[in-house]
Amino acid sequence: MNRFTAFTCLLFSLSAETSSFASTQDSIISVENGTAVIEAESYSTQHKADTRRWIVFNSLSNSTHGLADSDTIHLEGASNNAYIELLPDTRTNHSEPLEHGVNFSAKPGKLAVLTYPVYFDTPGKYFVWARAFSTGSEDNGLHVGLNNTWPSSSQRLQLCEGKNEWTWTSNQRRKDNHCGTPNTIWLDVPESGVHNITLSMREDGFELDKIILTRDANYKPAGVGPSETRHTPLPLPLKETFVDVQKYSLILEAPQTFESAGDVPFYHDRRNSALGIDARETQYRNVWATSELKVPEKMWGKKASAQKTFKNVILVTLGEIDGESPYKVLLNNNEIGSYTNSETETDYQENYFDLGSLTLKPGDIITVKSKAVTNGKIPENGGTAYARGRWRGLVFQE
Repeated sequence: MNRFTAFTCLLFSLSAETSSFASTQDSIISVENGTAVIEAESYSTQHKADTRRWIVFNSLSNSTHGLADSDTIHLEGASNNAYIELLPDTRTNHSEPLEHGVNFSAKPGKLAVLTYPVYFDTPGKYFVWARAFSTGSEDNGLHVGLNNTWPSSSQRLQLCEGKNEWTWTSNQRRKDNHCGTPNTIWLDVPESGVHNITLSMREDGFELDKIILTRDANYKPAGVGPSETRHTPLPLPLKETFVDVQKYSLILEAPQTFESAGDVPFYHDRRNSALGIDARETQYRNVWATSELKVPEKMWGKKASAQKTFKNVILVTLGEIDGESPYKVLLNNNEIGSYTNSETETDYQENYFDLGSLTLKPGDIITVKSKAVTNGKIPENGGTAYARGRWRGLVFQE
């Protein structure tokens, strides 16, 4: 007995919808209108984190985290209700011991290194701003780098003003001015493309909420700053034909591979990617329309083959609300399958009819026939509408 299965495009869309959407892993921070905005907690990797580590704090964080820290969690006012902090914090003021390579690192890239991939559409000079929270004199220094290099122009970012609140800074600490001046931290991006922005520890206890890179030398962020400039790809388009075919070795689309043969022609229904019968012509109604394909010498492959056996071949037809068209499939004029669409309330849903195993050799003639018929249910022009015997193709499975 021939098996028949019908699935609608709607059902497939519902089951596959989530896989078409991009995840966070598929997205990337990108420069928009000359500016890239990064949430500090959005880093992609952290390394050299055995001694000091950036810890993410958010609404789910426990204030009693057990690590050395002189202050409480500062979620209030934090962008995206999250931020990161370098812990443990064992040097909060000048009276506590300074341990090089432990709670202080004059050299960048040695401790707690974060990486943020960013897509730059334009190379050039980018000024760096950081939104930080400082409660003392020894928790306000940070190093910034690019592609695992640490230019002198981006070392020693310093926050002096705005204690005990989230504050923006772009100052570079210098020997003659420990607090620095605005817009003196910058990176030179050599070419367009993806580059890794890197951060590393200078002083433990540093709290970071957001980073901004901008080409505008006069730019000065305020408040929480602009939203993160994360580019998330659009959903991938779901397939609209052969929607329930999950495995195949070959699909022969009817309009591209079959030609009309006989007195009743098929036409290419481009809107529905199918062959159909023009039932407006009364002489084409209720009679077989015929299409044929001669199997090529190379059997749709790169090498010639004497024959090829497929475990199953599927005829894909389109259901129509105004009639249940019949179909026949023949191989060298021998009928190998006869089917009729079931009644449907959904126009142009795909129907799948299994032909079973089939062996083909070059020169074989595959024939597909259908009829334009009416079920008398859909009024049209003083009569009833006709289904047009539409079919979409043959699917070959090995």
